[in-house]
Amino acid sequence: MNINIIEKDIIDQLQANITGIKIEGFPDSPAEYKLLHPKGAVLVHFQGGNYSIPEENSFIQQAVSLDFALTLIIKGLRDKNGAYSYINSIISALTGFAPAQCNKMYLTKVEFLGEDRGLWHYAFSFSVPTGNYSSI
Repeated sequence: MNINIIEKDIIDQLQANITGIKIEGFPDSPAEYKLLHPKGAVLVHFQGGNYSIPEENSFIQQAVSLDFALTLIIKGLRDKNGAYSYINSIISALTGFAPAQCNKMYLTKVEFLGEDRGLWHYAFSFSVPTGNYSSI
């Protein structure tokens, strides 16, 4: 379970299925991010993880599910290349996709973040079940 590899696989999957906007990892300095693409962008990052209650064995074994967040920043809302169209494309591209050494991803939430000078912002949360984590 390597977060960097999973994130890269998610970005690659989106790039293979969605055209017309920039798809990249979330910037190290989000406050300084400037949208340079003429239409929009999808930014991807690791949000956190969920670990089950350990099974009672001589070692610790837990089911693990990692959460990845995506932010869509896009010009336009309802036109054919607007937010609604890209929301559907993102959901279609990632629902059921299995990154390296993981089970199939599924959507947990889509949320409107706001609009600023014609740029629409939406957040997506996807869960990525990774199987079990074991430790002695």
